[in-house]
Amino acid sequence: MGRQYSAKTFLRNTPNALLKQYFDRRGIDLGLDWSYLSETEVEPLFVAFEKLDDGTHSEIDADFRMVYDLACEDGVLQIVEQATLWDADVSGEFHDMRNAYERAFWTFLNQPMLFRTAGRFHEMDRYGGWHRRFVGYRLEARTDEDALRAFTSKLRLFYRKQGRGKHCHIDYYLRSHPQRHCFFAFPEDYANAELGYDSAGRFQQRARRSAFEIIFVYRPEEGMIEVHARGGNRDLIQLETIFCTNILGLIELPDDTGKVPYDLGVLNQPEFGFPLDPALGVESVELRALRYDLPQDSKTGAGRRLMLTVASRRNAGDALQRMRSDALSANLRPGDLFPSQARLRMTFRPQNGHRPKAMTFEVTYPDRCTLKDDPHDQIARKCLRAWGIARD
Repeated sequence: MGRQYSAKTFLRNTPNALLKQYFDRRGIDLGLDWSYLSETEVEPLFVAFEKLDDGTHSEIDADFRMVYDLACEDGVLQIVEQATLWDADVSGEFHDMRNAYERAFWTFLNQPMLFRTAGRFHEMDRYGGWHRRFVGYRLEARTDEDALRAFTSKLRLFYRKQGRGKHCHIDYYLRSHPQRHCFFAFPEDYANAELGYDSAGRFQQRARRSAFEIIFVYRPEEGMIEVHARGGNRDLIQLETIFCTNILGLIELPDDTGKVPYDLGVLNQPEFGFPLDPALGVESVELRALRYDLPQDSKTGAGRRLMLTVASRRNAGDALQRMRSDALSANLRPGDLFPSQARLRMTFRPQNGHRPKAMTFEVTYPDRCTLKDDPHDQIARKCLRAWGIARD
């Protein structure tokens, strides 16, 4: 179950000294004697917080939610990783802190750029459903002001044709291990009228123009771009073209015919068994489901699919062979079976006495994968490349 933000939980877990520092910086006097307030005495603080005017309350609540998002093990690890890359060692500061809330809030107050970058990457690591395309190895990603300005202008022009995108902001970040050039774009969305209350408590409609997020990633060692965006395939191709021509210096979007990011053909080999590199720390891989695309029906011309799943985890190791046998027993020829989607469960060896981590993900031909971008997902990507499923 996902974590749910609660103001009381946040206030209870965050040291009073940092909360006081935050409110002092904002010039807000809550009317509290902080010296007499115990660390778990949250009610007076919560009552004072709730008495703030709506605008101030909303701004503070937004800050607290951002800190809350990083106040977890993965969030703190992201802060530490980025701090190491920036030569901004925070290990000494973090060592004696009591929990992730203190570490995240301290970073928010004292290292705002580090906090912002770690927050972007932590959010990015939780996304699945990336659209991948091969464009070329080790291309130079332009990140100068002129290139970013041209990229912004082209994105605005693209979305202006849809009646939005009047404004657009782009942030660029470089990630390591493996190297990734990451561009976060925030075009203006359609106007939206919301029901709400003004500062005087009057119920009314309020117009709001929010921004939506698009993430572009280029992986030079794989030659792949990844795009996380709303829209159909036609929109994605245009976004890829804008990115490649303005950031990667290409004349046009390369023709990747025959260079699909994901190819599940190896699963048609009965002897295939998901070989593992012991150095990656993966204990086992199970095939949980496999979808075959079949030839069109000779009478109706309709497309056909066959979906096979494992009913239980027992004997899951030979699932691939049994799935093929089941399919072939349905009067299908081996050449009729085109694997178009696979669901895999990967279990990692336990670390430091913790329970083994397991993750389930899907790979869909030609360019879809539900893997995200955290360290365990990166290991899974390495395995997909080693098996020949993810194509270099």
